[in-house]
Amino acid sequence: MANDKQLKVYLYRGKNRSGKKVTGSVNATNLDAAKGLIRQLGVATNNVKKKSTTLTFSPTEKKIKPAEIAVLSRQLATMIRAGLPLIKAFEVAAESTTKAPIKELVMSLHVDVSSGGTFSEALAKHPTLFDELYCNLIAAGELSGTLDIMLERVSTFQEKALLLKAKIKKALTYPISVLVIAGVVTAVMLIKVVPSFQQSFASFGAELPAFTLAVIALSEIVQDSWLWMLGLMVAAVVAFKQATARSEVFVYLLNRYSLKVPVVGNIIFLGAIARFARTLSTTFASGIPMINALEASAGAAGNLYIADAVTDLTLAVTQGTQLNVAMAKNSLFPPLLTQLTKVGEEAGDLESMIDKAAETYENEVNDAVDNMTTLIEPIIMSFLAVVVGGLMIAMYLPIFAIGSAI
Repeated sequence: MANDKQLKVYLYRGKNRSGKKVTGSVNATNLDAAKGLIRQLGVATNNVKKKSTTLTFSPTEKKIKPAEIAVLSRQLATMIRAGLPLIKAFEVAAESTTKAPIKELVMSLHVDVSSGGTFSEALAKHPTLFDELYCNLIAAGELSGTLDIMLERVSTFQEKALLLKAKIKKALTYPISVLVIAGVVTAVMLIKVVPSFQQSFASFGAELPAFTLAVIALSEIVQDSWLWMLGLMVAAVVAFKQATARSEVFVYLLNRYSLKVPVVGNIIFLGAIARFARTLSTTFASGIPMINALEASAGAAGNLYIADAVTDLTLAVTQGTQLNVAMAKNSLFPPLLTQLTKVGEEAGDLESMIDKAAETYENEVNDAVDNMTTLIEPIIMSFLAVVVGGLMIAMYLPIFAIGSAI
């Protein structure tokens, strides 16, 4: 009975041996045991999580940024490598930070480890800050006596992931922000500027050009319904956020079709492949078995469509297929990644080859973002010039016509 009370419910989503998507739940004492049970069912999964009944995070954890976790990881790695015991490293890290949330987190880890728990178990109590991959790598470091190396590896992995995320965010944010500003400027001109010109034109009593009449008609529509349009846009944003938070099908379709968006889609794809390869190489280098490494890499891809393809790889490898063969059968994985994987498997140096692939795709993301910024900036400026300039021309055409008549 005591053991039954320790069992927890874990929910999973994956594919069975025939490739059909399945969902379900298992009862297990911990996450690793749950994954083992799921594999016994013949299911390859990239999504296993404990069914929670209460909130398990502290409000202060929301104030801690991923970059701060990467810095903390590197600090602990440096101190442990210098010969400091883990407990003492916690104390030094807590004393050296000026941020209360970080200090609270470090002291919480200090208390848990001082009470006899392992470092990985202490980290697992903060799932919003330390994901399954982080905890598994630290657990591997504790077992092998290479905690400093694992912390260094984790911090490097996080720093590269953050840099890649920042690059992709830059690629998406710049054009969107410029278009939003263009929309606001256009709306202000249609609501405030055009009506002023319209009143002046009415006093002239002259016949207006067709282009000017069209702009005035558009202005009247915007004036009459701008509040309704604004409400519709706000409702669309709220609905989008709710859909992404609640509907996995919506997120899957969004992730899938975002890869087909011109220019930006290629950057998103390269970023996802780079994250997948980087996670896979990090887990291989840490001595984690291939199946576990693939499961962790699927979640790290940051794209459900690509994660689904990685789940297919996991299923194929579970059935005895070589990783490079499984990749070659799926057109989603680039030929370079497949070839480097094949070379790595044949040479017995898979982690090194996957690491080279990760570096290649990270560099491709950097180049693609730089190229996109260079190309899209003049296009956006031209678009703004056409929109704003077109409105101004429409307003001044009657004035020019009257001037020429005089």
